[in-house]
Amino acid sequence: MPAWELRPARRSDVRTIVALWHEMMAFHHERDPRFRFGPTVQRDLEQHLYSTLRSREAVLLVVVAEAQVVGYLLGELHRRRPIYPVGAYGFISDLCVTERWRRRGIGSALVERALAWFQEKGVTAVELLVADRNPAALDFWRRMGWTDYLRLMRLDTQPDPS
Repeated sequence: MPAWELRPARRSDVRTIVALWHEMMAFHHERDPRFRFGPTVQRDLEQHLYSTLRSREAVLLVVVAEAQVVGYLLGELHRRRPIYPVGAYGFISDLCVTERWRRRGIGSALVERALAWFQEKGVTAVELLVADRNPAALDFWRRMGWTDYLRLMRLDTQPDPS
């Protein structure tokens, strides 16, 4: 039996989820300084998460260990225009497990629960984005069965303001 519990997120989890999101973004920023956010990110992210909790088109899952949230997954239903063969599809926008709790099956369990939720919603595909400069995440997703499909590329057209 794992030393943690996977469950749907609650309103009382939002602040901790935001803290985990900041931890994840700091990790990415160390690898790529383009990961930066505006001054209202805290408020905006909290509002987004509260909205997600009310939505039937999204799932927000957490893992609790030692009486605190140590990981979360945010998944959403998306729809493409009818010209594309996959209309409704799942999208995993966030998966984060705090460093101390990694490599204990938490990320895999969150993904498996989200995939079951997506299947209940009738989607036939699930997509996500992975930072190129995060080889551990790339390896994780490949072990989970994901394969490369499209590559998001970026050209910054304005100088970095910092």
